[in-house]
Amino acid sequence: MGISGPAARRAIHAAAQAPAFAGSIRTHRQARDILGNPALTVYDNERSFLMCIYNRERALCHRLDVDDAPRLDRCRPSCANIARTDHHAAQLVQHARSLEKQAASEAVPSPLADRLARRTAQLRALADRHEHDRIHPQEPTS
Repeated sequence: MGISGPAARRAIHAAAQAPAFAGSIRTHRQARDILGNPALTVYDNERSFLMCIYNRERALCHRLDVDDAPRLDRCRPSCANIARTDHHAAQLVQHARSLEKQAASEAVPSPLADRLARRTAQLRALADRHEHDRIHPQEPTS
């Protein structure tokens, strides 16, 4: 499994630091410890085909807001908090294929087909960048 993006190494670190979930949180202290650990602030953004490894100081979704959580509806491709897995890249390609089929339809007006083709190219470029830049976390040895 590979991971890419400006926050790829922080995502690997978060995965390594995350406590093993035993099935339940038994005390308020356990909940506070998990929620209060900044290394564990990882959000999966299915709509943008990426993960946000949230760091308030680096977030492009919060320039003026005071919230301490990402705005997943405002993800920016140039944000330093972004990481993509191989799964996200596969979803990018799958979505690009779907848009490509729509653009090829004779029922779609030319301006819309052009817009769909541009979006398809953007999605494929993101998937290609992931393929080129991805790193592979070290597997633990037993």
